[in-house]
Amino acid sequence: MAAALVPGSALAQTAAPRVQSEYEAGWVNDALGMRHYSGLSCPNRMGSLTRTKVMPTGRTRIAGCIYTSDQGLQVVIRQHAQDTGPTEADLFARTYLKAGFAPVRLSGVAGRGITFRTSGNADRSLLETLWHFRGRSADYTLWIAYTLPEHEMALEPAFLDVETQLARLR
Repeated sequence: MAAALVPGSALAQTAAPRVQSEYEAGWVNDALGMRHYSGLSCPNRMGSLTRTKVMPTGRTRIAGCIYTSDQGLQVVIRQHAQDTGPTEADLFARTYLKAGFAPVRLSGVAGRGITFRTSGNADRSLLETLWHFRGRSADYTLWIAYTLPEHEMALEPAFLDVETQLARLR
């Protein structure tokens, strides 16, 4: 007699798909952090950023890394198939607009990306910015969540640290 999978039953809980480990997902340790078979390198530290996680291949990404800073910045670097960075940036913009978030025009490095205010007001705002970069064999996106005015001085150094790291791959 076959057992039925009923939500909440012990059998249903064990039927969940197994999550791949970092190593099964194409990541290996290297001297400075982790490296994906695709060539994306995610050092343990990049300036004030500390790597907290690596991501496996997903629907639109080849690989990715998540970083945080001591100041509270949240940073995600993703590697995409070549020539898909502009499409990813357009998708980001359309999705945030559809969700009702307000686009924001900023100066400095934030002005080079696509920025939305996701909460807050004119005095204190949570912002999310996405940049896309072209590489020789892959495209990359960089997403940073930050609060202004608190992170005003931390944003540019974090961006430049990632840009320098990606330039080594391009």
